[in-house]
Amino acid sequence: MLFDASDLPRPPFKVADGVVHLPGFLAPETQAELVQQARCVARSVAGTPVAMRRPLIGQHQMKAFLMSLGWFWATNPYRLTQSVDGHPVPPVPKNYQVIADGVLAEAQKLDSALVPMRVETALVNFYPPGAGMGEHVDAQEQADNPVVSLSIGDETIFRIEGRKVVLMSGDALVFGGPARRAKHSVTPPRPGTGPAHTGLEEGRINITMRQVHPT
Repeated sequence: MLFDASDLPRPPFKVADGVVHLPGFLAPETQAELVQQARCVARSVAGTPVAMRRPLIGQHQMKAFLMSLGWFWATNPYRLTQSVDGHPVPPVPKNYQVIADGVLAEAQKLDSALVPMRVETALVNFYPPGAGMGEHVDAQEQADNPVVSLSIGDETIFRIEGRKVVLMSGDALVFGGPARRAKHSVTPPRPGTGPAHTGLEEGRINITMRQVHPT
């Protein structure tokens, strides 16, 4: 390798109306803490109906593993619920709101139309090697407040509004306003591109935070 792309300048960038990319927003120690926190929550619900899982979408099983916090994202049909077979969904950790507030404060400097959001639900997605997510719309929430997305681990390419964004470990991305219901997707993580400090041996963790109910 001639150079490490992570060493190049990567300033905050308005990708499109309502879409802001904040490279390197999460400090290395914060990335590691979020990974460890997610593992602890996953262990606490392992073996229950609200455990981290690979959901069925129609007749096809996703390659990515998803864990719901606050509200459970159920499929066939799509819906949000706060318990599954009597098992409560694990709550959203309090530090998620602190992080989301910080992300939005920075994003608003580039797009003043972005409004605050209350983190009522979050998805912790683990993408092992070879696992991406096809084009879809986040449409189960009633609220139109922005989505705050955090990337940890291997690099991926995020597509939205006809644009491509390379997401590296520690990056934050916001999409709201006219892009809140935009179709978006991610490619499988690029092996060997994640830094050692995250604690992930391979793959990528994506945390997406959302508001469910209108303010």
